[in-house]
Amino acid sequence: MKKEKLDIPRPTPFDEMPQPEIPEAFRPLDPGPLRITEVSAGGKLELSVIYKRTYTFEHDKPPQLADEQSPLEEDCTFHGEFVNGRPASYKSLPEIIGYKTGTDLVVQANAKPIRPVTEMIVWVQVGSHRHTALVFGRRVCEYIKGKLVFSPPEPFEEIPLTYENAYGGVDENFRQELFQEVERLTSSEILRKAKPSMEELLAYNNPLFYPRNRFGKGYVLEDRKEFIEGRELPNMERIDDQLTPERLVVRHPFEWLNQPVPVGFDFLDPSSFPRSAMLGMPHYCFQSLEQAREVSLGLIPEDFARGNFFDTPPSKYEGLVHPAGSRCASLGLWLPFLRGNENIILSGMDPDYHEFVIKLPNERPVFLIDSPEFGSQEIGSEMNLITIRLEEKTMEIVWNGRTPLERPLFPGRHKELIELTKTTMVEV
Repeated sequence: MKKEKLDIPRPTPFDEMPQPEIPEAFRPLDPGPLRITEVSAGGKLELSVIYKRTYTFEHDKPPQLADEQSPLEEDCTFHGEFVNGRPASYKSLPEIIGYKTGTDLVVQANAKPIRPVTEMIVWVQVGSHRHTALVFGRRVCEYIKGKLVFSPPEPFEEIPLTYENAYGGVDENFRQELFQEVERLTSSEILRKAKPSMEELLAYNNPLFYPRNRFGKGYVLEDRKEFIEGRELPNMERIDDQLTPERLVVRHPFEWLNQPVPVGFDFLDPSSFPRSAMLGMPHYCFQSLEQAREVSLGLIPEDFARGNFFDTPPSKYEGLVHPAGSRCASLGLWLPFLRGNENIILSGMDPDYHEFVIKLPNERPVFLIDSPEFGSQEIGSEMNLITIRLEEKTMEIVWNGRTPLERPLFPGRHKELIELTKTTMVEV
């Protein structure tokens, strides 16, 4: 007797199943220059309107609105690709930040002397405030009659003012020896399973990186001639906090606090010290954070570190974050709120001009929201961020306006409010 073939139901593979339609309220927004978010500033809920404009500029002339307007950045971008497991420094950071304590100024440029030199000074000035760096040609560590010295700098024509050329980085020799020892003491099966995730984690949170700048050069942990000789030194330093042969060797990863504060002009890594401490995640060190040179140099407030998320109850998390934790410019370029009619002067960055003058656009946005929650309400703005890209002669400015909010917005209301917001540029 022939058996009947049973028709057994089989599950449909997930990738063949019809996908549920995403409600409009939860669909991502197309890139654009205007965003609305919520922010808790000082414990008070506020609606925050964020707006961006892109300008082109020439020396000492009013800027012009660019033909192509850049949308607000919602993610990070980098100056290059990963090299030897290490990321490049930041070319941009997310710009949808609803609250800042002042205007961040970011300058992406190169040190460019009129003719080849071995060292020079570059600076940025706004009003009476000046941010300065010493820039050197290539230098390395040498030993003369058994004594450690820094070689004379070589002539240069151009050096990027990025964090790769500032003090910091990682002691590769120390790291390789440490990892070799770990591999020797760990079974091959455990290494096979753990290595990919550990490499990804350590690319961003390696305890052997210099906490103030994981991208730089000149950070040495072990006092061994074969590890030090020929080591490349930073190309740019603070005039008031330079690296010397006596300060070169740190000796222990947790004794970094007294090392030089890197100088920079670009975006400041959110995971670097002191931003990490302002966000409640300070790097470990043997010394008290109150001794940080950033405080004595007047770069950050004395109360910058308010505790650690890992030993604080969740009910007190909000108090850990310092209001300045959202600042993304290099230390020394955290300015008070600018009006928008100031001049920014760059020196040593364009060989045709000893002082390259960039005029701000003498305008700011006013936002008009017409909705049931707010009625017809006009919201002024503050200048949150200026990003200058000197080689491209472009300038991006992000403004922020805030108004009290009685209760959180329901899902999708942010998108609807963007449609209900009118932006008008007014003279300052």
